[in-house]
Amino acid sequence: MREESLEFLKELLTTPSPAGFESRGQKVWCDYARKFADEVHTDAYGNAIAVLNPGGNPKIMLDGHADEIGLMVKHIDENGFIYFQRVGGVDPALVRGKRVNIHTDKGIVRGVTGATAIHLSKKDKGEPKAPKMHELFIDIGASGRKAAARKVAVGDPITFADDFEVLNGSVAVARAFDNRVGTWAVIEALRLAASKPQQLKCAIYACSSVQEELGLHGAAMSVANVRPDAAVAVDVTHATDTPGIDLKQHGEVKLGKGPTVSLGRENHPVVVQRLRSAAKKKKINLQIETFSLTGGTNALAIFSKQGGVPSAILSIPNRYMHTTVEMLDLKDLQRTAELLAGFCLDLKKGERFKVKV
Repeated sequence: MREESLEFLKELLTTPSPAGFESRGQKVWCDYARKFADEVHTDAYGNAIAVLNPGGNPKIMLDGHADEIGLMVKHIDENGFIYFQRVGGVDPALVRGKRVNIHTDKGIVRGVTGATAIHLSKKDKGEPKAPKMHELFIDIGASGRKAAARKVAVGDPITFADDFEVLNGSVAVARAFDNRVGTWAVIEALRLAASKPQQLKCAIYACSSVQEELGLHGAAMSVANVRPDAAVAVDVTHATDTPGIDLKQHGEVKLGKGPTVSLGRENHPVVVQRLRSAAKKKKINLQIETFSLTGGTNALAIFSKQGGVPSAILSIPNRYMHTTVEMLDLKDLQRTAELLAGFCLDLKKGERFKVKV
């Protein structure tokens, strides 16, 4: 990965972007996109769109979502402890004993999620159960409600205080690789395609969409604004090569073995085949998985709009999704961007995607 692209990735990953509060991260993305795109603009809710070759045909939408999971201040009690609700799919069992950043109008307030010492836990009731979200709290060291309320307010978003780190070679960890790596991949693909203007026949609309974790909302707005002829949603997928995962139930996806393409449901067979052909041409290993029964990507919000938008999902293998220590291989991420660029550069002028009947 080139140095400038890696530095952009680091900045993107360390800029807080909780769902519904993505504007800081979107500014980082837009500032980078302006170096290569012909146009960059945002809509009413902060979805960002970078356009390359706007007069091209077909119009291809490459989408990643900008938001990360997090928390939001719900209540401050008399003792100054802060209670919260989840923003997106946060597992209550993983929240205790974490440093958090509360993002206020006056800046960041650091706190910790309280965890009762094991010495003080009741030991006569069998194995302790995971707490419910409303039972958890944040301690900012305040002496009471008034002192806490001078620093934080109901509605302030909260993110976990974990940053990007390379562990070994190209294997890295960060909170919320899901899914700012998707937004990185689509704008990196646009950059790569911009280096071959004579070959590019399609128009590329790279989208950094908001509020995916709250219901795929931003992508639905983006598809209405872009009105694409085809779309590729880029997200993370579960790497299943760690202990405790049943491959018979979840399939086999390995870290470092390339991006995945999904089959079935929203995944248009012609778009999928063009992606597989582009991967073969560029000698990129492409893992295959079936459509998810436990979740969905922005492709679900795109493919059924405007009478049907031929869509596909490219995914980056990700261990420990929706925790504060997600792990991926940067080589998989780089290959995803290269494959997207290759796909776009291979398209013929005026090409369309249709299932033959």
